[in-house]
Amino acid sequence: MDTKWLEDFLTLAETGNFGRAAAARNITQPAFSRRIQSLEQSVGKTLIDRSASPIQLTAEGLLFRTTARNLLKHMQDGLARLHGLSDLGHQAIDFAAAHSLTHPLLPDLLQKFGDAGQLQPSRVEAINVDDSIQLLRKGKCDLLLAFSIEQLMQPPFLSLNLGQSRVIPVCAAEALPVRKGRKPALKKLKPKFSLEQQKIPWLSYISNNYLGRAINHHLSAVKPTLNLQPVVVSSLTSLLRDLAVRGEGVAWLPEYTIAEELQNGLLVPLQPKKHAIELDIVLYRSDVRLHPAAEQFWQRVNKAVEAGWQI
Repeated sequence: MDTKWLEDFLTLAETGNFGRAAAARNITQPAFSRRIQSLEQSVGKTLIDRSASPIQLTAEGLLFRTTARNLLKHMQDGLARLHGLSDLGHQAIDFAAAHSLTHPLLPDLLQKFGDAGQLQPSRVEAINVDDSIQLLRKGKCDLLLAFSIEQLMQPPFLSLNLGQSRVIPVCAAEALPVRKGRKPALKKLKPKFSLEQQKIPWLSYISNNYLGRAINHHLSAVKPTLNLQPVVVSSLTSLLRDLAVRGEGVAWLPEYTIAEELQNGLLVPLQPKKHAIELDIVLYRSDVRLHPAAEQFWQRVNKAVEAGWQI
């Protein structure tokens, strides 16, 4: 099998058009079509549904896309390491992670499950959860750290539930006098805002991202309705957290992203029992065998999960 055929196939899968793919590969369309046919003959399966417009991959083509990507990646990383062009080499794993999970959960995973207790060499891309499905489907990452996504909880994907986290409403505390150089005890801290007040300044996630939808779904069922007044809307957890610390409003935030602020009294929870939202944190992959470093990392995490470990 010629490796050029794999590159041809991945380009066609990306463009969905023989003409554009041939142009991208700098060959004529008839020659490009013959190379795709040669690949299919070598694999022994029809990979392209030519009746669709734009063309689509068959079920076998979808699986083979991940295989082709892993084969090329393993070869390219090996050559780069051989020539000293890559510090990571073939041990690098391509991770994708939801923005709000990149800190601190992903660093914890890379440290805990790296080979021989070492930090796992990785390339990490932070993405919107909604984009993760296509990223994994197209084989553009080895492993995906995200929340529970129904489309990825079934073949051709595998998943590991790493545990749960709460999203809770928080705000800054009211200022209290400092006595004899000591900070007030955490239990004495009172929130600057109340969820019962007439107008609540709200530091909100955008409504079309995963956390935004989860929070809005929860709020839609709350009675009586909270009078939330959006003052800042963003997809960035770090921005909403920092504004909440500065006393600019109330924000629903993942508990793991504000653990330090809660511990230090910079943020105070507001009715967490009533307004907490439980979210599953899940690690995903394709069910096609990955390159050795990614496969071994997955197996180490899987073994820990089976033994009862949670993130």
